[in-house]
Amino acid sequence: MPDVFAGAVVLDLTSGWAGSVATMVLSDFGADVIMVEPPGGTPDRSTPQHYQWNRGKRSVVLDLETAAGADTFRRLAASADVVVEAFPPGETARLGIDYTALRMDRPDLVYCSITAFGREGPHARYRADQGVVTAWAGRYSAFVGQAGRQGPHYAAVQVANHGAAFAAVRGILAALIVRDRTGRGQWVQTSLLQGVSAFDISDWIVWQMMLKYPDEFADNPQADPTRRPAVGHQPIRTKDGHWIQLANVVDRLFKAGLREMDLGDVLDEPRFEGAPTLLPEAREHLRKIVVERGLEKTLSEWMDVFISRSADVAAEPFMTSQEGMNHPQVVHNQHVVEVTDPEVGPMRQLGVAVDMRGTPGSVKGPAPMLGADSKDVLDRIDSSLPAPPIAARQPELPPHPLNGITVVDMSTVIATPVATSLTSELGARVIRIEAFDLDLMRRFNQGLSINRTQGGVENISIDLQTDPGKQILHDLVANADVFVHNMRPGAAERLGGGYEQIRE
Repeated sequence: MPDVFAGAVVLDLTSGWAGSVATMVLSDFGADVIMVEPPGGTPDRSTPQHYQWNRGKRSVVLDLETAAGADTFRRLAASADVVVEAFPPGETARLGIDYTALRMDRPDLVYCSITAFGREGPHARYRADQGVVTAWAGRYSAFVGQAGRQGPHYAAVQVANHGAAFAAVRGILAALIVRDRTGRGQWVQTSLLQGVSAFDISDWIVWQMMLKYPDEFADNPQADPTRRPAVGHQPIRTKDGHWIQLANVVDRLFKAGLREMDLGDVLDEPRFEGAPTLLPEAREHLRKIVVERGLEKTLSEWMDVFISRSADVAAEPFMTSQEGMNHPQVVHNQHVVEVTDPEVGPMRQLGVAVDMRGTPGSVKGPAPMLGADSKDVLDRIDSSLPAPPIAARQPELPPHPLNGITVVDMSTVIATPVATSLTSELGARVIRIEAFDLDLMRRFNQGLSINRTQGGVENISIDLQTDPGKQILHDLVANADVFVHNMRPGAAERLGGGYEQIRE
């Protein structure tokens, strides 16, 4: 089967994380991504990330500051499907390669712009820096106290860049879906600020509630410098000095974790009734019990308990990134692949972002040498015919790109629910199936977090342990376009919601 972006030509004018990673994903899934680089190459070429971010792409050198270079790019764009750029606002117009100029020769072009703070407004031309954007968004306030002092704390994980990269992929894919229906391209815009804010599940809402209802929301729990993780998330140190991260915050997993640590009897104590939701004094007593029990076994002994004796406990040793790349699960699922680069030789890189069984992506090769494809690409400009217009199946643009698409979502907690909530923002109808004992996020920050994890979705509760409940699920999925869940392997099949069962 061909890749999902097979046949699509993408012109990549970006450098840096967000644009380069977005176009890397497009390349992994079959797009012909052509890096258009200035003389001397993009700044990324001096960084180790270049070898992964720009893998599978081709390289053309053009001096866009010259009339000849800009004209050549316009002719390239006339046969392209997608252009991705990350210039400061106004720069592409100055160069004569903005969306308005390019769409004259290619009205079905999808043109994606990635900025720091958005293309308009008083701060539009602020420096495009991940740290500045994240500070402005308030994310660093979520790490108060980590340095043993009051005030915000810098976080190394570049959420803004990561969020903007995948926002660009979502936007480009949605625009291509619309183009396939209507034959019309459009301008897709996102920013680092939008990238980081899309994943804030509580802080922005909590602060609004603190101002509006100060008696009910007196403090932001994320701003407490003495706060500790939930007991179910408590790391434990082992007898031989290693650390294990527990992740058992859901009621079922929390109780299973205590049982497998031979602490199940503590749940019978009145002070721990209601666990994992506990009053502060009882919570800290239970934390101490868990931490002290961790010291009684070695790392291998505990992992044998958590892996061999139980299927209901989430626990993994703390590893370095290199150790993580060798994890048996990572190796088995090819989340790390070997690429032979002409400059640095064999190297290991992260695999493709998504496993698609029908049209699997793959790393298409190493990063290109500077200008390696200039002659081949530029020689084809004059000889190639203009791209034929897309045949429109409907004349008008839909009000939202994913209008008419229905998603059934049987997931919980954060990652998958946020993904389907973001899908609803693009116009899809999302029907969320929630257990009768309520999603964990309804108990977090007095339920405020579901404004992000369930924003824009419809919600129903059904008992999937009963035949009528399973029938309702099947009826919903039979009339949907997408079915999403984040249950552990085998659980969906047990409920009759596995892929092979549903597709029948």
